Amino acid sequence: MLPLISIVVPAYNAGENVEPTLKSILDQDYGNIEVIFVDDASTDDTAARARRVLGAGARSWRMIEHERNEGVSAARNTGMDAAAGKYLLFMDADDMADPDFLTILHETISRDDSDIAFCGFRSRETATGREESFPVKLDPARKYTPEDFTVMRIFKDIDPTIWTMLFNREFLAAKALRSAKGCTHGQDVEFVIEAFSQAGKIAFSEKCPFIYLLHANMASNADKVFSEKKLRRYVDFTESHFRLAMFLIERTNSRKLADVAGNFILPTAYIKRLTIYAWQGDEKRFKETVASAEVRQSLWSSRKYISKKPEVFMKALCLLATPRLYYWLRSR
Repeated sequence: MLPLISIVVPAYNAGENVEPTLKSILDQDYGNIEVIFVDDASTDDTAARARRVLGAGARSWRMIEHERNEGVSAARNTGMDAAAGKYLLFMDADDMADPDFLTILHETISRDDSDIAFCGFRSRETATGREESFPVKLDPARKYTPEDFTVMRIFKDIDPTIWTMLFNREFLAAKALRSAKGCTHGQDVEFVIEAFSQAGKIAFSEKCPFIYLLHANMASNADKVFSEKKLRRYVDFTESHFRLAMFLIERTNSRKLADVAGNFILPTAYIKRLTIYAWQGDEKRFKETVASAEVRQSLWSSRKYISKKPEVFMKALCLLATPRLYYWLRSR
């Protein structure tokens, strides 16, 4: 019998889009799945629509309803805690997948008994149906190490997303990997990189069976102008950099990953934090931070990866040499 795959679907006010998502899950040709639908205190009819679709299918499913809105990270953690499968997959409530999505990932992860498997994806504009493919651009004949995958993801040489990944659930539990609760932006990348860094084996498929839907009302298209909500997301993104740097420095056995964390991720986090202070017009904290010996040393250390991301060192150099100019430019 095929091993059970638990599919965790976190949802908040996804009533307009959730039905096609769940139908695409029920239509998977993989024979043994459970759906764990976590309604994060939606104020629309998300839960009712999900019950209707899941109840009409033949798959095992559970619905968990949060009493208050806690965010996607908390919803994913709730789903992880409730999952019983050998493997775990996260799927947002407004995306879709081809019928062979789970089969492809299961074949990929079981080939070498890997801890993680990932694949490519397609984006689809719901208004026009136009699609663009984002295959995994790696050599299938080459043997990549988890360290290789982690470094490539940090520098965005590859861009696997949390919703194109199948995890061994015991691996996640053994490494105590969780999604950062309360974080509104950056938590997905943080989780993926942390998982990559802790894995024993990682496998991939070049195929693109996952469909990332581009809706007119989706969160990533909202708030194009500067706003408090956008600032909150940037702050959370910045804090995810600090957490990730500390995670890799403290928990990795790889000297290379610890070096990248200390000399690239951490300086990037400081640059972002200083940018936030400038945006907020908080000149006092900006001056105190940029004057700190620890911060200045971190900014200077980013020169080590100038060949990978020259723009990071150029920003660091500007902060070190002409902080008043940097503040003036960003505060405007």
